[in-house]
Amino acid sequence: MNEMTKRTVRKNKKPLAVVASLAVGVLILGACSTQIRAERKGKQYGQAICDVKNSSNADEAQRNANQAQRKANDLARIIGRPINEDAGDINQNMTDLIEHVRQGNKVLAQQDISAIQRNFQAVGRTLTGKARAAYDGIQEGLADCE
Repeated sequence: MNEMTKRTVRKNKKPLAVVASLAVGVLILGACSTQIRAERKGKQYGQAICDVKNSSNADEAQRNANQAQRKANDLARIIGRPINEDAGDINQNMTDLIEHVRQGNKVLAQQDISAIQRNFQAVGRTLTGKARAAYDGIQEGLADCE
């Protein structure tokens, strides 16, 4: 191989290395952005549950519960697994929360939030990737619940 051929081969290898590096970078960033999105949507769902607790009357509690369900559906679409099936008791906890808000029983409503948090913590420990990020987001949203 002459000197000119060696230079041409080296020049051709550099663009290939750059393209390969960019492809790997895009894949890594794509995975990170999916996890970030899942965590953000999880936090929105957790905050929506808090909105149910902080409702001032029965109608508002029901509207907020419907909103929370929509947030759960959005989150399930993003992470590819139904939230309510993961935390089996969550439906009962939400029903109890709505009823306690309707009754004006703030102590029991706070206990319902605590039960919901425990359910999400238990399930979240068993997950990885974007599902884990979503459950971390839910915990973050519920942590703001006063």
